[in-house]
Amino acid sequence: MTEPAGAGIGLLVCQPERRRRLAAELLEMGYVLAFDGDPFTLTAEAVEQLRPGVWLLEMSDDWALTDLLLEQAGVPVFCGAGDMPVTDSEDYPRWRRRLQQRLGEVLGVPHNVARPVVGEHGTQAWSVWLLAASMGGPAAVKAFLDRLPADLPVGFIYAQHIDPGFEQQLPRIVGRDNGWEVVNCHNGQAIGCGQVLIAPIGQRVHFSADRRARLLAQPWPGPYQPSIEVLLDELGRSFQPACGAIIFSGMGEDGVEACARLRERGIEIWTQDASATCTVMPDAVYQAGHSTLQGTPEQLADALQDWLQHESPARDYQ
Repeated sequence: MTEPAGAGIGLLVCQPERRRRLAAELLEMGYVLAFDGDPFTLTAEAVEQLRPGVWLLEMSDDWALTDLLLEQAGVPVFCGAGDMPVTDSEDYPRWRRRLQQRLGEVLGVPHNVARPVVGEHGTQAWSVWLLAASMGGPAAVKAFLDRLPADLPVGFIYAQHIDPGFEQQLPRIVGRDNGWEVVNCHNGQAIGCGQVLIAPIGQRVHFSADRRARLLAQPWPGPYQPSIEVLLDELGRSFQPACGAIIFSGMGEDGVEACARLRERGIEIWTQDASATCTVMPDAVYQAGHSTLQGTPEQLADALQDWLQHESPARDYQ
């Protein structure tokens, strides 16, 4: 596959399987691949004609065209992408973030990647967190949102165990007087900056490759609606690495096993402390060793603001 001169990344990797994996990663980041074929088929003339934005080189030292690449004016050469961890490892998000930073310094942000825009409601959020709660949850989540400025480059999925009769009232309950746009989930909806998307009770939701909600014609599995366990897995699959979860007041242990899976991938899991009306659900996550931070809703809001400013991988796209 090739693109016009000056476009994207020229991927020169001798090992076919690694070349395939790197190509998939780069495409997922939103970059164009100027070349991702067999590098041994390239000629000196083809290298001169391609002239991508950057070469990503992983070839043996005696490859015939290495010197030509290094001498090609105006086209930087990155020698290697580093050891690529498996996608479910704790090191994977860091490896991916480092590669994005290196490429971003030369190529900038891909045009087809959503950029978080501070203060602009509705712009598709690059960073997405899950707010999970049960008994006592609405009051805790409202206190959290009341404290958190609504112009931050983040959006939320809100999973609340609640009687179906109150589902349509949740936006008014937790979004009153705080500036956050709290909405019930609709098919095809993207999560915008400054928005809180309420997970539906009666239908399972899945997030597609374009990070939009897709309502499925099936109920949530298990005893809880919505299933925090399922939504945590959806979060990690669709929004990593710029994501996290906060477990607020509630009964039961919904989500504990999924929290373990997210922590293995380096994703933040925070829990409400003894300020919770019901501490069973956040305590279950904490006692299992998966919570990286405990606090009141207000303290967690302050911590998230700090995370967005200093630690979020989405900072590379602002």
